[in-house]
Amino acid sequence: MDNIVVIGKIQESTEKSIDIEYEAASGIRTIRLPRALVGRLENLGDGRTALLVNIDDSEDGELIGMHMGSGPHAPLHVDEDNLRIVEAMEYGEDIMNNEERNDETPQWNTAGPSISVGDQVVAQADTAGPFDAAFLSGGRTKHAAVNWDFTPVKKPALVIMDEEAKDGMVLDRVARVNLEDGEPAAYHIFNPDYQSEKRPAGAYLGTFTKQYYPMPYREGFGPFLELAAQNGWDCKPLAYKEGKRADLFCDVTSSIDWDNIGDSTRGDGLVKTGDYRIGFVIKNSLDGSSSFKVQAIAMRLACSNGMVVGSASTIIKLKHTQNTLKGYDFGKLASKIDAVIQLAKQEIVAVEGLRGVDITRDTFDRLMTICESKGLITKPTVTRNERGDVTGLTRGYMWRVLGSGWTKPAEDWVAVEPEDAGTLYHVYNILTGAVTHKPEWTDGKQVLKGRVLAMDAVSDKLSTVHTLIKGVATGKIDLENVTPFSELIV
Repeated sequence: MDNIVVIGKIQESTEKSIDIEYEAASGIRTIRLPRALVGRLENLGDGRTALLVNIDDSEDGELIGMHMGSGPHAPLHVDEDNLRIVEAMEYGEDIMNNEERNDETPQWNTAGPSISVGDQVVAQADTAGPFDAAFLSGGRTKHAAVNWDFTPVKKPALVIMDEEAKDGMVLDRVARVNLEDGEPAAYHIFNPDYQSEKRPAGAYLGTFTKQYYPMPYREGFGPFLELAAQNGWDCKPLAYKEGKRADLFCDVTSSIDWDNIGDSTRGDGLVKTGDYRIGFVIKNSLDGSSSFKVQAIAMRLACSNGMVVGSASTIIKLKHTQNTLKGYDFGKLASKIDAVIQLAKQEIVAVEGLRGVDITRDTFDRLMTICESKGLITKPTVTRNERGDVTGLTRGYMWRVLGSGWTKPAEDWVAVEPEDAGTLYHVYNILTGAVTHKPEWTDGKQVLKGRVLAMDAVSDKLSTVHTLIKGVATGKIDLENVTPFSELIV
């Protein structure tokens, strides 16, 4: 067999492989395919992607051919439309025809066990995401990831009414919560993956009016996963809190033209792909806590500190309405993602420019006052004796950590070179490192670890740090008349 055509849903993408979920004779399968074997990739426009896999005499090729060439793991193509796509893929023809396409959601059989072959045939598949070191640091790995590719269930809200029967017994009657016109007043949203005897409807995600559309994560993430598969980007979705929230992290570093990122940074530490990873994160929710939005992000490799650059809501913002992304123009999508990449590049240039802005300990003390006003740090608790003298300081985790980062710039969560110590670049990495990693602080008597922040809180704080430091660098924030934080404590 020379090739195999697989039609399914992209689950994950890396620079070396593509994970795709497809329908086989035995049910749903997920396979990891090396990019070297993928001869053609076509987006079908209905949430599915077609891959032409070349079966050669390499170890990976032989293994994939053995698993998928025939038997229970072979792709199942039964309807006329799929058969036409397979033929077009094999003969190098246009997959679209002049007839009206059937864009109904494919009917999947009961899921069976998954297989993973190709890039990591023997070793266990690497489940790490492209920005895990930054955004899943600081204790956030404790939030177990759950299946993100489910279809939420929307049901009208019901109440139990007590009614007295003729014999005097009280009977329970279930009634729908309605508006004055008789239409449902509210709907409950559930994740059916968690159906059980105690939770027959599944995990409860939230209650909304009839206008709310619980968009499946596949609708929002699918086009980006397909785009990542086409461009060889490392892209991984992550859902948590039983499916209430989901993020899609995508690393586009391989597409960055580092030679044209800005001559002003040459000689100042920006060494092509060795200093930063650039990408974007897509945030979405099914509990009403977040709209569908895209943020430009970056990670400094020396310390794995996260960076959130730009506005969280203006890069891309899509409504929770039906068919928002279905049939989305990929030319427009690509141009928007390119804008995200360009923004991230510009902001990295700005961060690198902070190396040339010297800052004194006194200025840093004043900056911490601004940090408190922005909700980044809090004052420690002061204890006094009967005369009013200060006898001790407790708590104040972030204040103490920032002070430690200032005096110890070589700490792995700060990781700045000696020549950059005492600069605004140093301060930037102190703040992003403290937010990202939550390093432990101790004076030998007390130990402070700080509380684990939710992923949204991390993103918000990193965005605040970026805006704050950029404001100081450009002069929009004047620290000259700001009271030092140390004076406010006592």
